[in-house]
Amino acid sequence: MLYPAILIIVGAQIYLIIRFWRFKVRKYRVHIFLLLIALGIIFYPSFSRKPDQQRLDASTVAATQFLELVDSGQYEQSWEVCGDYVKNEFSKQEWVKQLSAVRSVAGKLLERKQNNYIYTKDSVEAKANVPEGEYMVYVFDSKFQNKDHLSETTTLMLESDNTWRVAGYFIE
Repeated sequence: MLYPAILIIVGAQIYLIIRFWRFKVRKYRVHIFLLLIALGIIFYPSFSRKPDQQRLDASTVAATQFLELVDSGQYEQSWEVCGDYVKNEFSKQEWVKQLSAVRSVAGKLLERKQNNYIYTKDSVEAKANVPEGEYMVYVFDSKFQNKDHLSETTTLMLESDNTWRVAGYFIE
């Protein structure tokens, strides 16, 4: 992550500001002010990529409900809670067939830990060839009965009715 580097840079800039002010070198204050504005412009996109808590909570609930359906073998019901993107790409029968095949190889879920999540409004970062919109991508480190270490990725999209729905599910 870039956050430790950002904190170091900002900390160094604050140190320089205090040092300049302490020695009464006022002729640099415009330069320092412009430097801080430039840093804000450069680093603002990194900080603005975090969803608000309400969006995070709602998408987490949707992802958890979907994964519970998949874990319990309710593949048809898992297709029902998916978004339009999945429903347009896969028929219910195709979805059930592919999900059954993948999960039968992996076996029963033994453990799942959330590794990371990514919030983006850019479809290129979420996955190529998907519609524009807001996405939450959850990555889980999972342990299954037949496979020790697998990565599960669940992608959710905020649809037009302001509901988070699954737009992709991958096991690697």
